[in-house]
Amino acid sequence: MKNVHWFRELLWKSVVFALVMYGVFFSLRAGFVLYAGLLSPDTTGITDSILTHLRAFFYGFLYDGKIVGTLSLVYFLLGLFLCQIPIGRKILRFFISLCVVVSIGAGVSEVGFYHIYGDTFNTILFSTDERLSLLLVLWSEHTPWKLFALLIGCLVFLGLMRMGFKIVEFLHRRRFPIAFGSQSPKILQSVILLVCLISWEGFVLSEKGVKNLTQDFRSHTSDDVLQKSLPGAIRDLAQAYRIYRQIEHSAFSDYVDQSPIESVREFFNLTADSDRYDLQSFLTKSVNNPSNTKIEHIFYIIIDGVSDWYCDKEFDEIEVCSELKDLISKGAFRANVFLQNASQTITNTQTQISGLFDIDIPLHLLQIRGFKTALAINLKSLGYKTNFFFGASIDHWQNFDEFVRSQGFDESFYNTHIVQNAKTRAYQSPYEHTTGAYNYHLLNFVRDRLFVNYQQRSFNLILTAPYTKEESTQSPHIEHIQAFLHTHPQIAKHTDALALGYIYQQDKILAKFIKDISARFPNTLFVITGSQSESPSLSLKTKHSVPFILYAPSLQPIVVANTGSHIDIMPTLLELIAPNGYKYISFGTPLLSNKNSIYQTDAHQAFGDDAVANNRFIYDGKQIEYFAQGLERDKDKELAQTLFRHLQQGRALSWWIFKNGYIVEE
Repeated sequence: MKNVHWFRELLWKSVVFALVMYGVFFSLRAGFVLYAGLLSPDTTGITDSILTHLRAFFYGFLYDGKIVGTLSLVYFLLGLFLCQIPIGRKILRFFISLCVVVSIGAGVSEVGFYHIYGDTFNTILFSTDERLSLLLVLWSEHTPWKLFALLIGCLVFLGLMRMGFKIVEFLHRRRFPIAFGSQSPKILQSVILLVCLISWEGFVLSEKGVKNLTQDFRSHTSDDVLQKSLPGAIRDLAQAYRIYRQIEHSAFSDYVDQSPIESVREFFNLTADSDRYDLQSFLTKSVNNPSNTKIEHIFYIIIDGVSDWYCDKEFDEIEVCSELKDLISKGAFRANVFLQNASQTITNTQTQISGLFDIDIPLHLLQIRGFKTALAINLKSLGYKTNFFFGASIDHWQNFDEFVRSQGFDESFYNTHIVQNAKTRAYQSPYEHTTGAYNYHLLNFVRDRLFVNYQQRSFNLILTAPYTKEESTQSPHIEHIQAFLHTHPQIAKHTDALALGYIYQQDKILAKFIKDISARFPNTLFVITGSQSESPSLSLKTKHSVPFILYAPSLQPIVVANTGSHIDIMPTLLELIAPNGYKYISFGTPLLSNKNSIYQTDAHQAFGDDAVANNRFIYDGKQIEYFAQGLERDKDKELAQTLFRHLQQGRALSWWIFKNGYIVEE
């Protein structure tokens, strides 16, 4: 019976430990919100309602579940082996003290970090050159007050912990019902284990339920402080360190098995040897544009998860992309082969914005400079107001707002702005779904802003909200699509009515948007592409291809090449709209031009994410697949391997630019 008592006592102490740690994190979050919202000179005060603050703290409590659950489980496991021996009890006390001191120390440090950078912990904290000095800087200002807060916090919470443990010990010595003796109500015997399990399994709520809850919260509040406070200092610190280690462990050799100098020589086909190269000089291109037509507005539309497969003739019966095909019949350009540059929406969008190949590093989570290859930076230099529109919540991709601004966008807008505009103008509800605003409200918002600010030349990158069943089921064509799939079982194996209904809806929405804008502003250019292909692996081409359509009513561009990838969109745009002689830096090459030139079928190759292509075949590093009646030629295998090697070198050189800049030397 004695063993049973100490085991039950340990369980109750684990509960006390968990509750006190929840109190620590709650107090730190409250302190951060109070400091950042009221005392920081960079903010104007807390603006949201009391109810919003309560929701923020509740969601923060769920975020804390993973940390508290893990720590209390570790405490319990240590106690199983240590609590009955003197040295073991000292180890447990040290563990408790360490948890409290580190947690409070991290919270106070993050307040200092916010005071300096206006943000929560990020990879700046682990800068190779400033790591130790920055840590000291966080405590350099108001040091006595910070030390006082740390000391008082530790004394209070360690005192509460000790008091709770003493109460548990007292009740067990007196054989109160809490001890679960034979006289205790049976239902209480399950309560303690249930409480422990909830605490230990808190990470389940943290990782699964919290994401949707906090996304909804962040979409309904404009208070940046409350949004930043949700994860907490420990989680912010852990994420920053994880990203730092990912970058720190990355190397040129992750992408290609040769030296940087050798890669430069082979990628740019250099014959003269040198021990120092400037990538800017090799990547610099000059616009050859004899046209005097001035493009006033550019709309670069990325449809989330749309494959080029849906534009095939086999879907003509259900008119899935009929409006886009009608646009092509009116003179819009559509690439025959257009490869995605990354297989996920977020990484793909990063490549299109940055102008670099995908390097498997979350650029949006970093504090980085603007790249000279960046899309918006180049458009901004031509006098365009640069705007970024995202149909989903700002929380959908953490810190993406800061990333797009670092890459040259003047303003960014998300579902909060879109929904507010729809409500203000009394547009038809519903306004939003689980992942963001409805895409027709997104395009209405873009159109409404243009009609108000039409005198300012603008470049507008529009990323639609992700596919949802809510938006798909609104398609009036859904029954016809279901009947089509019933008679086409081969297609039904690889898609469903909801996915096709979603594409059908987007096609109609885009057509109306383009019609409205081009009717009023004929000197407008539209680019339509997909973020990444989510179609089945029917073929290599289907797996890696997204649509690329360019429509400019006032231009008659000449096709230079019919094969490309996302990396080629910026050069294509600049070739059509920039003044003659404008110089820019890019890994891509233009597919269209305003200048007459002879079209060469083998003039261009496409470099995608894990595939390369020309006008005859696509190669993924393992196999060649021919398409469009492409015929096999001698040395195709060698050509494909060379192209794939160039893709690997392009990714490696993109990493070099990100990590070291444009100078490559031994």
